Amino acid sequence: MAFRPKTRWVKYDPKTKLWIPTRKRIYLYWFKFLQHAERDPEYRVQWNKYDGWGGAEVVLGTKFDEWWSERWIDLFAVEKEGDTPKYPLSTKQPKADGIRYALLVYENLHRGSHWEIGEFIAKKEKSGRGLFVSSFKEQDDLKDYTDKNYVQSKVARYKKAATKYLTNVSSGQFP
Repeated sequence: MAFRPKTRWVKYDPKTKLWIPTRKRIYLYWFKFLQHAERDPEYRVQWNKYDGWGGAEVVLGTKFDEWWSERWIDLFAVEKEGDTPKYPLSTKQPKADGIRYALLVYENLHRGSHWEIGEFIAKKEKSGRGLFVSSFKEQDDLKDYTDKNYVQSKVARYKKAATKYLTNVSSGQFP
């Protein structure tokens, strides 16, 4: 069964009457960082900290929604809002956008410099809002060096955050 709440309580599933501590997309980011940590030779995932997740083959070979539908109740669900699940987050209020940007930066490291990574992410973001897009208002005519420095520093910061998340998931924590 997939977890798709239809009420204003985005962390509550009325069919099972169970809660999750945070939005589902935070768990998606955990799952993706775990996949990257397993693939990256710089990290060694301690799979003994992930009992019930299915192991490396399952995590690498399964799409998140399929994996989630089979495991969310055992791993993350609680009966009462505020209870602690089997796999709690290391913070009560994870910053979804920051985690997402760290993931985007990590997944695009192959694109080159911090500026080139920021430029790519800005072009990819279609909504016209967000950290990178706002710094690239006139992408073809960007002459303000301050904006360039700002973008490069943000990419560097998200790259550092991605490293922290990869280290954390390798030892069974997130974020």
